[in-house]
Amino acid sequence: MSHIPILLFDFDGVVITQKALEYAALKLLKKRFYRFKNIENLRLIDFARLFEEADSKNRIKALIRAYKVYKKYIPSRWRRIFFFMKYRRSYPKYEKYETLKHDLKKVLVKLKANGFPLGIVSNTSEARLNFFRKKLDLDNYFSIYISRDNTPYRKPNPYPILLALKYIKMKFKVPIIRDNVYFIGDLPTDIKTAKNAGINSIALLSGHGVKGDLEESKPTIIIQEIKTLLDIEPFKKFILD
Repeated sequence: MSHIPILLFDFDGVVITQKALEYAALKLLKKRFYRFKNIENLRLIDFARLFEEADSKNRIKALIRAYKVYKKYIPSRWRRIFFFMKYRRSYPKYEKYETLKHDLKKVLVKLKANGFPLGIVSNTSEARLNFFRKKLDLDNYFSIYISRDNTPYRKPNPYPILLALKYIKMKFKVPIIRDNVYFIGDLPTDIKTAKNAGINSIALLSGHGVKGDLEESKPTIIIQEIKTLLDIEPFKKFILD
């Protein structure tokens, strides 16, 4: 008998919209002080993605990463660092307006009602994840949460995924068959994380990632919108109307 699939979700861009990061970027992009270059084809969501790549609870590491990822767009070294520091301080005040991704609640209610083990695996901080657990009532849907503070390694290292599966096995008393585990993400690093952990990957095109980059990462499944998650064949047979 086949077991019900285990679904793990990335957080930013998959569970929440991250409009806060986009709005903060919009405010900063209006400042001539930073002397931006090569931003004609950059979306606000791309600035959010670059921030995600650079951010770390270790401020020194964060500054080093920011120095690299924003080099193309802010040539001045000290302006680049100042931009990142300002960005990091400004976006949290807008997070109180953050919401779940469109249609996600319907999907989660359906999955939860049909007994799917659901978890979140993210590189965000535990404090931030806990803030949204309360604000968005995430405990109504998710049972397992892995943040960067729960593990010595960040994605794309497989450890956060493997830790989540360990907790799911303990909580749900289910066997962990990796062919029956799916990680939903919106960036190539999410796809790489799933591959490193030996599980299936689902690339969400309506998140922060670029379609071409996600396709090149060769995920197991590609979906445009989160609502189509319920139409994936391995899941449909476990979902009752």
